[in-house]
Amino acid sequence: MKRVWLIGFGDFVAFWLSLMVILSIRYGEMLGSGLVQDHIAPFAILYVSWLLTFYLFGLYDLFTIKPTIPHLRRFGMALIVSFFIGILFFYFLPIFGISPKTNLVFQIIGFGGVSFLFRRMFYTIYSKQITKPVVFIGEKAHLDELYNAILANPQIGLHIVSYTQDLVLALKNYSHLENAVFIIDTDSNKISTDNVINLYKNSNDIIDIAEAYERYLFKIPINYISQSWIIENINIKKDILYTSIARLSDIIFSIIITIITSPFVLISAIAIYLEDKGPVFYIQERVGLNDRVFKLYKLRSMIVDSEKNGAQWSTGSNDSRVTRVGKIIRKLHIDEIPQMINILKGDIALIGPRPERPEFVAKLGTKVPHYRLRHIIRPGFTGWAQIKYRYANTIEDSNEKFEYDLYYIKNRNTFLDFGIFLRTVQIIFTH
Repeated sequence: MKRVWLIGFGDFVAFWLSLMVILSIRYGEMLGSGLVQDHIAPFAILYVSWLLTFYLFGLYDLFTIKPTIPHLRRFGMALIVSFFIGILFFYFLPIFGISPKTNLVFQIIGFGGVSFLFRRMFYTIYSKQITKPVVFIGEKAHLDELYNAILANPQIGLHIVSYTQDLVLALKNYSHLENAVFIIDTDSNKISTDNVINLYKNSNDIIDIAEAYERYLFKIPINYISQSWIIENINIKKDILYTSIARLSDIIFSIIITIITSPFVLISAIAIYLEDKGPVFYIQERVGLNDRVFKLYKLRSMIVDSEKNGAQWSTGSNDSRVTRVGKIIRKLHIDEIPQMINILKGDIALIGPRPERPEFVAKLGTKVPHYRLRHIIRPGFTGWAQIKYRYANTIEDSNEKFEYDLYYIKNRNTFLDFGIFLRTVQIIFTH
């Protein structure tokens, strides 16, 4: 998290440094005049919008800061969108009385250049200079995913010095390390108190698989947590301020979206009816808070009686049951809008684990460890698992998504909810 804040600070410096340089060049001796002061407030507001744009494009995610072609493409697109936001801000909302054509162009170029250089410098320093040694101790089957993620992303500041199943050998060879991270499979390795003390003397971190996955992969591996871990780490009673803000936000959001999108819903409803004369809405049972079954509302995007042979997972865009109108409204996410009714009723929240059908819950409950933990909080219209993982249409996918759900259940807060909301908006408009 500190590294993410550092990237954000770098962009803050890039923005204001480029602005001050541009104003100095353009106005010189007039820096103390009102003309220059007129630029400060509007550009400060503009910076906030650019910050959100960069966040929406995933440019504050350590796993996407690598100097690769996809990252550079994303960085370039974020700058283009930021530039057009600036145009809209100054020319369609002229509330500040200035229209900085040249300054805006130079500002986006200067900001983009400094920000790009800072990111390259950040990557170089944290992948080669400021790094912590990591020692993996445990079964490869348990640690391979984490090992591969760290190996492929040196910018998170870790370099692997050992990967072994032999606890005794690892401690013999590496207990002298300082400020290192020892990731230990505690199920198969019981480390003594004396060894723990010796490692702590050198300011080392000792973490088990569950904490390592949570810290570096932002999910919690359900195969490596116990009942005691659940009792110690899961707290469903959040403070009253968080719950109040969340519920108020849900109500306001659902009302606004319902009003804004009502013409599109009406047009879609007419198109659905005209295509096959079937029902417009699709009402489906889902499992919610405390295992309560409720009715979820959607616009129908599949053929009538699409599940006459029983419940089945959708195969996504290639599902043969999806109608022609259904493909369009799914692509535009219009079919999901009636769920605003569920948010208003309190069946679901805006953010939370996506509610699943009773038939699938019954099956997944026997296959996925601790699966019913999803129901200790209110399900959501969108969630951490939705932005981190693809659509689930197998038990293995559901297992993976639940690991992200569990991370959210443990760590949810207002800032995480806001981040999930912003990333959801980005996904809707780019997929």
